[in-house]
Amino acid sequence: MTNQTYDLIIIGAGPAGLAAAVYAARYQLKTLVIGQIPGGIAGTAHKICNFPSYSEINGMQLMMKMLDQTKLNKVEIKQEIVENIKKEKTFKIKTNKTEYEAKKIIIATGTERKKLGLKEELKFLGKGISYCATCDSGFYKDKIACVVGGSDAALTAALLLANIAKKVYLIYRKSEFTKAEPAWISQVKNEKKIEILFNTEIMGLIGKDKLEKIETNSNNKKNQINVDGLFIEVGSVPNIKLAEQLKLKLEKNQIIVDKNQKTNISGVFAAGDVTNNSLKQIITACSEGSIAAYNSYKELKFEK
Repeated sequence: MTNQTYDLIIIGAGPAGLAAAVYAARYQLKTLVIGQIPGGIAGTAHKICNFPSYSEINGMQLMMKMLDQTKLNKVEIKQEIVENIKKEKTFKIKTNKTEYEAKKIIIATGTERKKLGLKEELKFLGKGISYCATCDSGFYKDKIACVVGGSDAALTAALLLANIAKKVYLIYRKSEFTKAEPAWISQVKNEKKIEILFNTEIMGLIGKDKLEKIETNSNNKKNQINVDGLFIEVGSVPNIKLAEQLKLKLEKNQIIVDKNQKTNISGVFAAGDVTNNSLKQIITACSEGSIAAYNSYKELKFEK
């Protein structure tokens, strides 16, 4: 085991964490980024059309650019899992590989995908069940795919699959799309390959060695639909395990931060989708990460 001391350790390698790293490097802080998934969930986005400077870019391309920029600024990035954090005079951070020490930390752990909670969901994972259309859409060329959800992520997943599959069902439990941007809604409704099933829920998954059918309930009417693949896009929940360890104050399972991205624990900042800020977008995550890095720098400078 090694123990390395940093001015700042950023936990999370998505947009918030990487933006924080670039700013921290500009402030010449000895900085480390620890992230389980380089690029975070943002890297799985099929198409991003609202990030300034790009009229259109996919998530992995954007995240690779951010990762490259972080490395060009000579910030270390470790693909490890943080298992435990203890606050003493400094922060002791234990990962699945080693230990680190930091004067300040930024929690930018983002979110993880929600599950449907169906009996056979785990059984068919990778055998018809997927949580990432960008990753797995290529397996459904000329097949029947289904997407469940009503967010931007669900609609863009359906549009991506419509370019590949012969038919796409889009299932949503409400009577209309209430969370997605109007631009995506228009595109989905105009795509002939997509059949929208409102007021519908998935109640069961059927198949032997792989997913073959889904059982649905629409207005108390049960039905079975033949599908080759089901993409689950029903939202995400904040990764707050480390926040709970540190006893950070939470609001609806999100870390409470002030305008400087400070938490209730001295020396701990938070940024991105794990916080209680309302707009969960890549651009706001980048903003929060940069603000957190700036205020980490200010505190370190004052403490010298």
